[in-house]
Amino acid sequence: MQALLVQILIAIVQTVLIVLGVKYLPSYLSQKGKNLATKEDIAEITQKIEEVKTAYKDRYDLSKTERDLYNIMIESIHDFLVEIKKYEFRNNVSLTNEVVMSNDELREKLFKFKDTASLFVSKSYVFLKEENYMGLKEALDTTSSFADLANNLLDAMRRSLYPDTQLSPRDDPKEFKYN
Repeated sequence: MQALLVQILIAIVQTVLIVLGVKYLPSYLSQKGKNLATKEDIAEITQKIEEVKTAYKDRYDLSKTERDLYNIMIESIHDFLVEIKKYEFRNNVSLTNEVVMSNDELREKLFKFKDTASLFVSKSYVFLKEENYMGLKEALDTTSSFADLANNLLDAMRRSLYPDTQLSPRDDPKEFKYN
């Protein structure tokens, strides 16, 4: 009788285990599968987020480099043109390239400006998009006047940062007028 009781008890435990297994095991395994899939999805999403972050960081770093280059060039343009304007005011004359080249002090300032501009274009070649570099290089080829050179450089820098800009140095806003 004890053996029968043990068998009945084993049968009851087996039945309970089978019922529990049939009823709860699929949902348990299903939930475990969902958790595993979620983990994999999170890993994939995290990887994509990191890729986007890296792309934006690279773009920001390049943009910052471009702005830093432009700040240096803008200061050089400003410093050079201030010296030209001071000389023109003191001597009541409009400077041409020939006059600047014949004056030792002004010639040195022009060479310093051209050296800075040359370094600027060299860095632009490396750090900027091709169309931005070409715009700056073309602006430096201006030979008509120092004011046109400054206007063209400022315009090329603005257009590289804001390609859809409507401003033009020919619109004659005060910030572009030097003569």
